[in-house]
Amino acid sequence: MAGDKSKLKALSDIALLDISLEFDEILKNILKITCEALNAPSGTMMLINEDSGEPRMVASHGLPQDYPERVHEIAGFEAVKRSSGASGRVLKTGEYYLVPNILEEPGDKPRYDLSREPGFSSRIFMPIKKGLKVTGLLNVNLEDPRKFTEEEIDFLTIAASQASFAVHKARNYSRLEDKRFEASAKESETIYRELFENAEDPMYTLDIEGNFLTINNSGLRILGCTKEEVIGTHISKWLTPESLLKAQEALKRQVSGESIQHPVILEVICKNGEHRWGEIRTRHIEDGGMIIGVHGIARDVTEKKRMEQKLKEYHEKLMESEARYRDLFNNATDPMYTLDTEGCFREINNAGLRVLGGTLEETIGSNISKWLTPESLRIAQERLGRQFRHLPVPKTIVYELICKNGEHRWAEISTRAIKSGDKVIGIQGNARDVTEKRRLELQLKEYHEKLQKSYEDLIEADRMKTEFVSNISHELLTPMTSIKGFTELLYDEGRMNDEQKKSLEIILRNSDRLIKLIKDLLDVAALEKKKFGLNFEPVSMNDIISKSVQYVQPMAIGKQINMIQNVAPLSKIWGDEERLIQVMTNLITNAIKFTPEKGTITVCADETIEDIRISVADTGIGIPADKLCCIFDRFYQLDGSNSRKHGGIGLGLSICKSIVESHYGSIWAESEGKGSTFRIVLPRLGKEV
Repeated sequence: MAGDKSKLKALSDIALLDISLEFDEILKNILKITCEALNAPSGTMMLINEDSGEPRMVASHGLPQDYPERVHEIAGFEAVKRSSGASGRVLKTGEYYLVPNILEEPGDKPRYDLSREPGFSSRIFMPIKKGLKVTGLLNVNLEDPRKFTEEEIDFLTIAASQASFAVHKARNYSRLEDKRFEASAKESETIYRELFENAEDPMYTLDIEGNFLTINNSGLRILGCTKEEVIGTHISKWLTPESLLKAQEALKRQVSGESIQHPVILEVICKNGEHRWGEIRTRHIEDGGMIIGVHGIARDVTEKKRMEQKLKEYHEKLMESEARYRDLFNNATDPMYTLDTEGCFREINNAGLRVLGGTLEETIGSNISKWLTPESLRIAQERLGRQFRHLPVPKTIVYELICKNGEHRWAEISTRAIKSGDKVIGIQGNARDVTEKRRLELQLKEYHEKLQKSYEDLIEADRMKTEFVSNISHELLTPMTSIKGFTELLYDEGRMNDEQKKSLEIILRNSDRLIKLIKDLLDVAALEKKKFGLNFEPVSMNDIISKSVQYVQPMAIGKQINMIQNVAPLSKIWGDEERLIQVMTNLITNAIKFTPEKGTITVCADETIEDIRISVADTGIGIPADKLCCIFDRFYQLDGSNSRKHGGIGLGLSICKSIVESHYGSIWAESEGKGSTFRIVLPRLGKEV
């Protein structure tokens, strides 16, 4: 924590450097602040010569006074450009370069001697960038051979960025001051005007009331205005209330001849409403010994201000983080802990103590072997060994714990390595008590096994049922066919009275009904065994519809039902004619069954490019909306009571659906409370066959 605070302060100190100092002094201060923050004994700073592209040492810290000259002498003696070594790598790649041990780095002997004399053995070359361009190098040296940590590298990256910003501003300030001096010396209005208008920093003049007399292009860009929109306006238009008070106080003191402390930080309101910050330095303008106005130069420090604010917020968060972490750690719902490299507890929170049932004194310092079953201990030791060797481990693992009272509990553990540099110094773990989950999983496993056994028993029972239905249906079909045949013979002989004929007609009707029922049961058994054989060939739906209507015509005439056919010429389809006649006959028979006398049944059919569409509509009792989704289910009947008006066992529509879907078609029913419409869509052949 202390190290983080010192680095934050160092970054803040670099950002707040006074750029009006001598350029060399600014560079030395940046280097000194950086080295002291890292406890580094020495360091150097190089800047790129804009003409030659070569880096040249411009500042050093903790090194002999003649060190820069000796470096340049060696470079000249070797007749090798400095950009060809480690510096060159950084210049070319724009990435930092680490030298953990200078004596192991390939190179020439004179440079080793030059490094050994000041007493450093490892160093880092960090690029100083302006945008993507490398403009210099920030080099830090350490006494002992070692790698820099990730925290040190992150700090140096930010420090180099701050250094670039400070160097850039210092150069601009220096150039501006030089230009000012030159303009004053030459007393040239033209040069002054050019400097004024084209200066990188905003410049302006005010009268003693605070009204703008002049403002340069940089100032106009900051405010986002034209010159006409600014000249003559009062500073109150462009400043926040708090900054206006500061500006008016400074103007009052300056007009009265009093000195003010520079710089003054003011918050500016641009034309588009954006707020920016300027660092203001002013001097009064005299005419004949009388102060008539103020000349000001501003530096846009918005990014610096925002960075300072971020640094401040980060610092505050950092100050709070340890307290928050401790509070979160101790009061977390799930157990949390840390282990040392031997597997002994260094920390454990209250939730962890509750699970183990021990006190803090009983747990801290104890080894995990005290709290794990032998199998879980083996797994835990293997996991710890892999993490200490930087090897990957599963995200979570379940351990079986032995609590203080002897109870066994299960915990789902996730861990991460605690590092110092590249070395793992401990393990931080989070746990979740999954004892109840584990017990439920065991119960679910038992239930699953029982359910699986029950399912297998049901499958076997269903198979036996299907086989029984199939066998019994076959056994019934033969005698029923014989009964029907002999009944027809008796009826055809005609040697009986009317009463006997009526009895035979009843026997024939019921025989037909039973034979149809047996055939339906056989079809269902075949469907369940997936042995529902179909004989596909090109067939005519016109013929199929015509035959089906002819077959049921006597039933319709018996109920005085009007049969309407609206069937267009249809292309052939690939199908089983007998099964499709079964579907159409079943649908029309159902329509007759549920349509009152003198009703109407309409059979329609047409085709599209891809499909043939058939419908059977009736004016019967209709189907309730909540039953439309069920009527194709096996054994389903709208009226399942013993006193129902219409017979059947609910197999017909289920068989129809299976036949249609076996032809790659679809079937459904529609009803709006009165009357029903059954629709079929079947794929047609690509061309006439």
